[in-house]
Amino acid sequence: MKKRTDKLEQFIKDHKEEFDSEFQPEKSWDKIEIKISNSNRNNFSIWMVAASIMLLLSLGWLVYDRIQLTDKINALENLSVNDKPYAEIESYYKQNITEKTALVSQLSKEKNININTDLKSLNKKYEDLKMQIKKKGAHPQLVNAMIQNLQTQIKILEQQLNILQDLQEYSQNDKQKNNEISI
Repeated sequence: MKKRTDKLEQFIKDHKEEFDSEFQPEKSWDKIEIKISNSNRNNFSIWMVAASIMLLLSLGWLVYDRIQLTDKINALENLSVNDKPYAEIESYYKQNITEKTALVSQLSKEKNININTDLKSLNKKYEDLKMQIKKKGAHPQLVNAMIQNLQTQIKILEQQLNILQDLQEYSQNDKQKNNEISI
């Protein structure tokens, strides 16, 4: 094995000038740099094209999604139940709820009774239903659930009003009995 490496070394030494004349370092480095810069330019252009395509696809999807959302919101605004606009129905129930909440609060303060008129969980469910309509469209079941939610809020407030009115009547009857006994 050593003989072979010695022969190779001897061959290289004998033909060193021929090897040196074939290899010119200045030209080789210039060629390498040109190849590297060309491949970098090609890679850069490929990445630019890919990034542009992704940007266009993203913008297209965003515009499409916006249009869909706008259509669903418009559908919600144009929604009608029994030929009445839903906005009118919602306004009626909301006004009724506001009035009853104020009345319950007033009566409970007069009687020094702490009644919770907070309907947060029902309001949250109502808003969730509204969001579902915006996402999925105005399905009759969702609309009915929204109306039932508002009706439930009104029923709860009416029950609270009935209890307060019963308490008021009871206390008035109790005062009359006390007045009759003291006379």
